[in-house]
Amino acid sequence: MIHREVSVSPSPSATQAPISPSAKTTASPAKALQEIVTRKISGQLTIGDPNDNSIFWRIYVGNGQVHFATSPLGQKERLSYVLQRAYPELEHLQLGEKQADYQCISGYWQSGKLSLQQVRQLIFTLTQEALVQLLALPQASLQFERTVGLDPLLLSVPLKQTILPVRKLISQWVQLRPHIASPFQRPVVKNLEEFSQLLWVKGKTPQWIQLLSDALMHNLCIYEVAYRLNIDALELTMLLQPLVQTGAVVIHPYRAVENDTRPMIACIDDSKTVQRNVRLTLEASGYRVLELMEPGRALTTLARHKPALILMDISMPEIDGYDLCRLLRQSTLLREIPIVMLTGRDGLIDRIRARMVGATDYMTKPFAPQQLLALVHKFTYASEEEVK
Repeated sequence: MIHREVSVSPSPSATQAPISPSAKTTASPAKALQEIVTRKISGQLTIGDPNDNSIFWRIYVGNGQVHFATSPLGQKERLSYVLQRAYPELEHLQLGEKQADYQCISGYWQSGKLSLQQVRQLIFTLTQEALVQLLALPQASLQFERTVGLDPLLLSVPLKQTILPVRKLISQWVQLRPHIASPFQRPVVKNLEEFSQLLWVKGKTPQWIQLLSDALMHNLCIYEVAYRLNIDALELTMLLQPLVQTGAVVIHPYRAVENDTRPMIACIDDSKTVQRNVRLTLEASGYRVLELMEPGRALTTLARHKPALILMDISMPEIDGYDLCRLLRQSTLLREIPIVMLTGRDGLIDRIRARMVGATDYMTKPFAPQQLLALVHKFTYASEEEVK
């Protein structure tokens, strides 16, 4: 039930609408997305699943077009499933450690391993599959933020063109949601005898019943179970629905948030704009961001969380970046953490002074997302190697 058809239109210019980021609100994702597209607002809409607070979806839009939709958590499971169902010839694609799906796919294109058409087809399919899930939510927590968008921008398609072929799938997931909220949830067998009897009545063979029960014993999400059995996730969910209703199978949340092993990057900056841009750039690439707006209170928070890297503005109230960097280097707990100074000044004296107080590197604002990602990747992986 994965659709591969796509007609890609030329990428429009990313015109930014003069709006401010909205606070979190509860509303219909379908209506909110339609309004954003109609108004041709550029940015990112984040949609939280009210039935599983460990899952949320994210869609990037610009100038009335859809660029990409994904799930920041569970990307490996979802990508493996989609490749098996729609692009078995591309099953060799694998997410690198701490790599986001979009960066992985665009990287295969940039290295010449995938054609532009293959990349656009895959991005479209992933987007369409995500839209099925997020549009099946009648109400959800929503937050829209302006952002510079994806880099590189590889797809721009009308929303209508994307969702029309999957309207039936959306309706089917709407009906399933009271019992199974999404393919990220984890079904577990509670009553094996009842489980086997109900599947036997449905005409399933003992061998198939055994395969399914074995998969459900491993606390896998529905995407993973569907991948193991090479079955459509919707078909599997429809099969599980009556088992959930009778209590033979229980549903657990995705829970990846509880075991979040993504590297944490601390950003000490009193600018909300800088904090937002850093967070959007890094979270989309598999990092956690610790936002610190009050430098005077940073020491205690940093000691508690011990981030992999600290990004620090130089010009701040209360205490400037030079003094704070010097204090961090005097702390037994924090002295080894790499520190990158952020500033709007690009003078040689500023760079020398930053080095003198113990800064590891220096970055001039404004900076491009890829520039920030390259620097963060360099220091987080370097610190991991030192630990090893």
